Amino acid sequence: MATISKPSRVDRAFERLEGALSRLEKAVQTRGTATAGDGGDTAALRAENARLQTVTEEVKGRLDGAIGRLEKVLEG
Repeated sequence: MATISKPSRVDRAFERLEGALSRLEKAVQTRGTATAGDGGDTAALRAENARLQTVTEEVKGRLDGAIGRLEKVLEG
């Protein structure tokens, strides 16, 4: 007659670890696929960001000039 043995705590922990690793691998694959799929969007967003930085610098320069002129008027 064969006896049925209960899995040890180590065996159960190992099974839980394997399950957790499987879920983690799936999550990494899903994230990797999503990241690789938006390459064009990322490039477009980087280009837009660069354009906006240029506009911001231009506006900053114009505002600094206007503030300087106002300060001269108020002093003078």
